[in-house]
Amino acid sequence: MPRFTPVEKFELAAIPVAVALTYFLTGERILRTELGYVIAGSALLPLLQGFCRDLWLLREARRAVSPAAARSARCMCVESALGLSTILAGGALTLTGLSRPVELSGPMVVGLVAGGLIAGFLLKDFVFEWFPWKLYREKNHTGVQFTWRK
Repeated sequence: MPRFTPVEKFELAAIPVAVALTYFLTGERILRTELGYVIAGSALLPLLQGFCRDLWLLREARRAVSPAAARSARCMCVESALGLSTILAGGALTLTGLSRPVELSGPMVVGLVAGGLIAGFLLKDFVFEWFPWKLYREKNHTGVQFTWRK
């Protein structure tokens, strides 16, 4: 069984805290909103989680005595790709008027938050490269620089 890094342990501990805070804030209230907002908002949560994680990893990389050599690749983090495309889909639904009103109970909002944070944690190490096409796991992929061309 792989061991967790300190930042992963912190992130795992923060997920139930964020879920409990969400329950505390929403309680049993009913939230009335548009489906497009729900889709975009549920995708934004793992992106914000990944952004905080990336800031931490960049901070740690700068503090390293001998930084790892960066390599260029035509790739993207799966977490970011899914998040961005889902936000665009939710925004498109809302902007085109195709979004419909929905009612979410407090426990449903808590479930969306929990699901989003857990999905963000599980997807954090996966990267897809589009030429050649492959999906692989790369722990701490801050050493990979995105490029359109090789």
